[in-house]
Amino acid sequence: MLKKLLALVGVLGTAQAQPVRPPVDLNKPVENPALVQAMERVASDGSDQAKDALLTELRRANFLAAILTDEMKTTSTEPGLTTIEKGSRIKFLAAGKDSKQYLPLFSDWQAIRAYTDLNVSALVLPAVDAWSFALQGDTYQGVVINPAHNALPLERPMLQFLSTQAHE
Repeated sequence: MLKKLLALVGVLGTAQAQPVRPPVDLNKPVENPALVQAMERVASDGSDQAKDALLTELRRANFLAAILTDEMKTTSTEPGLTTIEKGSRIKFLAAGKDSKQYLPLFSDWQAIRAYTDLNVSALVLPAVDAWSFALQGDTYQGVVINPAHNALPLERPMLQFLSTQAHE
């Protein structure tokens, strides 16, 4: 099992507070049953058909990235509109193994609760945004989806491939 680590990703000290409009409907819970099913199928079957179905679901998914909000200041003016205030710190959970650090992504809140007992919030990331985020800089060697159960690690080359596929 992957060792749990916390990673400090950045300080928003110089950025001006900007409202962020969600790319998905936040009135609906993030759930990815087809992705979870595809991950289970690849784990048990491994056929080319199973892998193709998994790639399709990876492109469609909206993920949750768990964050600690103890040093984050926000203002919410209406449902789905949140401003992260200047000087806030956003800390993402990270997973590590063999001196490598991965961004854990979750298919739903149940997967987050299976991974950590910490009091966390989450950012909703459509697949293309999740890949882009993990590829920025050299903090992460990849992502791991649902690290507590049937974990699916995706290294940087796979994320780059998925990123290019998202634009086609």
